[in-house]
Amino acid sequence: MRTSTKTGISYFGNRIPRHFVTDLDEVKSHNCTFVVHTYSENDQQFYKDTIAEMVAITKDAGLEVYLDPWGVGRVFGGETYSSFALKNLRTCQILPDGEVAPAVCFNHPDFRAFMQTWIEDAAEMGADVLFWDEPHFFIDIKEKHRYDVWYCRCPACDQKFQKSHDGHIFEADKKTIIAFREDSVIEFLNELCESSQAAGMKNAVCMLPFRDTTIGMSDWSRVVAIPTLDIFGTDPYWMFFNKDVETFVGAFSRDVIELCNQFGKEPQMWIQAYKITAGREDELRQAAAVAYEAGVRNLAAWSYYGNAFMSYNRSDNPQKVWDVLGEIYGQILRGETPSPF
Repeated sequence: MRTSTKTGISYFGNRIPRHFVTDLDEVKSHNCTFVVHTYSENDQQFYKDTIAEMVAITKDAGLEVYLDPWGVGRVFGGETYSSFALKNLRTCQILPDGEVAPAVCFNHPDFRAFMQTWIEDAAEMGADVLFWDEPHFFIDIKEKHRYDVWYCRCPACDQKFQKSHDGHIFEADKKTIIAFREDSVIEFLNELCESSQAAGMKNAVCMLPFRDTTIGMSDWSRVVAIPTLDIFGTDPYWMFFNKDVETFVGAFSRDVIELCNQFGKEPQMWIQAYKITAGREDELRQAAAVAYEAGVRNLAAWSYYGNAFMSYNRSDNPQKVWDVLGEIYGQILRGETPSPF
């Protein structure tokens, strides 16, 4: 599928529009064509009109706007907590050993209804694309081997499971549980994408960069095949996962291209621009180069200014990360393959 070249950056942490105007000048001078604004539960409750103003400023500057349900329900990526989960404990996921997870369940009807209000807000604000960021059942990567398979056994899941299977979900074998879990994610995304398209917006999905059935979606083709999905990608943050940049990013880039070509969707790859170790900034060039060579023309990076504003994830030299990214984007927009060095 042939698409125009696009270069994006995520933006969060600042909720002062006049400061965003200054930052937006840098976003444009660093060759970005779209901004991914985060819209968390905290934003929805306290900053809705502020986010709407920032969306309008972005669009008035000629940039496309993605809106990201950052940490919403703790089923999307994002370093934030879920007020919905705290106020509606009955909707929370229950882990295999009975522990209550700090995340809501895809299958609970109350959360499905809540997500519809989020989509309505996004449409009201004038977002161009809804960015479904790393949709996943609750996992703890640091305790990956805690269960043979991570899944939810809450009443909503169990009741739904019993409608199509004999017995309870916690009595099922691993293969059946994995299939049910993945079916639930696909059904949820289908519903979100249909509602978004009906409201006049495009849909983009970014999957976590692994296909381990213990913790993630094993068959990405089911996601890419969603009829109302427009853009599909992943975020192989090589430094975060301690992987070789060219091997890790290259393999996922080729996978994404293959799937998007098969289903006629726009491929997108995310470049790590946070928590970059000093002296390794040029690895962003390598990541962009292998993605570009694979055929990806929609590249985005997390996040603005090397994530300098978040101490947990800031790069050692945020200015250098940001400037290297701007140079990469300039090359891409000129139709040049990014120089890996």
